[in-house]
Amino acid sequence: MRRSILFAVGARAIRSLTAARSHRGRFPTLDQNSSFLGPEPRGKDARKWHIRDKRKLSNRLREFFIYSPALGRTVGVRVLLPGIPQEVSPVIHLYHGGGDDFRSWTDFGSAEELTLDSPYLVVMPDAGAGTYSRVAVGSEVHDWPTFHTKEIPDFLRKNFSVDFAPENQLLAGLSMGGYGAMKYAAWHPDRYSWAAAFSSPLDPLSAIPAFDIIAMREGAKSMTLFGDPVTDRSEWIANSPYGLAENLHGLNLWLSAGSGSLEESKDRDLLESMVNQQGERFSARLNSLGIRHSWFPRTTGLHNWNSWERELGAWLKTLRRQRDYASSNHRSIERRSGNVEGRRGGPRVADGGEFSYLTGHALFDIHGWRVEISRRRAQIVCFGSVSTAGFSLTGTGSFRVRTPGLYEPGRRYDISVTGPTGTNDYPQRADKKGRLTFTGRLAAAMHDPIIPGKRTQHFTTVGQSEITTVRIASTPDESSAPARATESDASPRVASADVQLRAARSSEDAEETTDVSESAHVDDGSQTAVIYGYKGHTIVTDFPPSD
Repeated sequence: MRRSILFAVGARAIRSLTAARSHRGRFPTLDQNSSFLGPEPRGKDARKWHIRDKRKLSNRLREFFIYSPALGRTVGVRVLLPGIPQEVSPVIHLYHGGGDDFRSWTDFGSAEELTLDSPYLVVMPDAGAGTYSRVAVGSEVHDWPTFHTKEIPDFLRKNFSVDFAPENQLLAGLSMGGYGAMKYAAWHPDRYSWAAAFSSPLDPLSAIPAFDIIAMREGAKSMTLFGDPVTDRSEWIANSPYGLAENLHGLNLWLSAGSGSLEESKDRDLLESMVNQQGERFSARLNSLGIRHSWFPRTTGLHNWNSWERELGAWLKTLRRQRDYASSNHRSIERRSGNVEGRRGGPRVADGGEFSYLTGHALFDIHGWRVEISRRRAQIVCFGSVSTAGFSLTGTGSFRVRTPGLYEPGRRYDISVTGPTGTNDYPQRADKKGRLTFTGRLAAAMHDPIIPGKRTQHFTTVGQSEITTVRIASTPDESSAPARATESDASPRVASADVQLRAARSSEDAEETTDVSESAHVDDGSQTAVIYGYKGHTIVTDFPPSD
């Protein structure tokens, strides 16, 4: 009964969205497609993205049709060149909402006019029905996140001069596009500096019918987008900006929504009222986490293009003020410091600096760290207190971690993995790029049932809060050992040279042998000590004085 009511409310919200937009023109998706390009590529041509067609629509506006392996079909992308020409341009990834497509921001939202005095290159990719997620449609999987966060950056890198530093990568969108912008920012906080959402649902678990209806509009079956909200709760949180809000520390966040009504009308826009409430909750969540952000609950405004055109213009003005302030502050620093070249902003997490990351992915890359988790069930993992000294991981299963190049190449480090299954210590040498790669076990997953059912539903969370800690410590540098003897070195307690030499050779892990490189003699009257240097090892032997 409750689910039927939720679906009825969601359907009404979608109908309200359709009615609110219809007065501005027909949906582009109804009468515009890529069928004029012929059949989709197959074989080798379908393994890599490539441009199938491109057009120049104005001095600044370009339109591309790109084949995407992640989607298995051709989709459209519009690009606005910077209004203020730049040698290397910052980028705004601007996403449309449900029911629109890649043309909507320029056809209905005045994006070309609003960015006329902007230095940003604006890319507006298609997003289908607007799930901004992996969607199973029959036997196919439409992987929109891979298209937006991997293939589109590759497309920009090969066709435009753009700056991929995090401070010059910005995300924004309306309605479901704002959801996509916030979610991608929470997934990849090391790639972006801004995320803006205009009238967007940011907590999928509180808007289940709307997300389910949007997925069905793309062709998916009901309750297949993130699964059942009870038994598959981890999947819903893994795709929720609200659930992953902790990852948004350090980003510039902008949220806005109308009230759902106009001053001259008593009618209510239920969809805009709903996203306004979600914006309020999301803002409260950010405040509880101590994350700075800008939240603008408008006193008027419906879920339509009049509101979104206004919000895009207001956000761009904020970017302009920040850019002007940063530029003047930069010049002031140069004058005070005498630095001609100035300073460039670095990543929010310095090399080796500590950070934490929340994710539902079994394989992820963050700030140069690559983590692979072998698991039997979906779970939310906290990759916490990450630094050159180690990190912690929550969850069940086993893991494999490859660090960034933060360590001294060739140097040996002691790895200590402590978790529910015990402690495992072992040494490892950093590779030639200064990286370490190691594995370990998290909490045991033996509680997972072979055949899940009502009696075993609670097993999905058992053990997922267990913490495994990894500590990384460098060993003393053997090459810095002294090659000279002292009186204390020449003592009878030192083992024979033959034993030490064999130990030194075995410790080199079957490396090729070399001759003894140097020796020194010390005579204290009772014995003569001979010190040999072997591949960085100091070997001491003593002989009785000759008669």
